[in-house]
Amino acid sequence: MFDDTHKLIELCIKREEKAWAEFIHRFSGLVYYSARERLARNGFRFSEQDIQDIAQNVFVEMWEKSRLSEVRERHKIKAWLSIVSQTRALNYMRKKKERLLTEDELFKVENIVSDNGEANRLELAEELEIAIEPFEPREKIILKLNIIHGKTHKEIAEFMKIPINTVSTIISRKKEHLRKLLRKEGVWDV
Repeated sequence: MFDDTHKLIELCIKREEKAWAEFIHRFSGLVYYSARERLARNGFRFSEQDIQDIAQNVFVEMWEKSRLSEVRERHKIKAWLSIVSQTRALNYMRKKKERLLTEDELFKVENIVSDNGEANRLELAEELEIAIEPFEPREKIILKLNIIHGKTHKEIAEFMKIPINTVSTIISRKKEHLRKLLRKEGVWDV
């Protein structure tokens, strides 16, 4: 229907629905492939639903914010789409990772196990939260993953995309800090 890509883009900028349908049909495979390959190269774990969401977001943003009008060299639309798709894929996964690592989700009292019953478990959770408050955000996340969720150093390193030695050092130093603090207050031995 639309042989000339330049003309197709111009019609999309004018918001002609048939042109948009053709544009999506013509370039959705490229957007999908670019997003998937970028995430795979960067070592992200992702689902097909993630890729579909990313591709949809790319096209929705182009429509809602008239992004195609920003493309100066229309003959390079494939390169532009590939770069946009890869960038959106990385941003999507970073946001998804941040949602997974929010403090409220990571630090739930019901996830802490204590041998001394419910009352001690609640006290433990409160004391632990107070004790780690001055730590850096990354240190809090690493400690919560290890202490509360029982994740290994290797699992944490892979999840956070940092060296295992860094994770081990942070856990060792911060647990020692916690031991001293919590022993001093007679609450718990980490």
